[in-house]
Amino acid sequence: MSGPIRSSLGRFAGSMRDPDPANALRKAKEAYDASDGEIVLINRAWLSNWTDQKQLDLLAVKAYGLDKGKV
Repeated sequence: MSGPIRSSLGRFAGSMRDPDPANALRKAKEAYDASDGEIVLINRAWLSNWTDQKQLDLLAVKAYGLDKGKV
């Protein structure tokens, strides 16, 4: 028997790859550019210091209307 192995899970194979951080950053930049700055996607791991991460928290609180004591 030769040929490709068929599986009921084959249709999900494309979504089962490991995450690609570089692709995520590229897509976030594309979303920002395509929306003329209306959409901003930031992964905490892209911020290298505590100050920038804290500023992200404060912006999230302001944007989402969260209670500051819960962040």
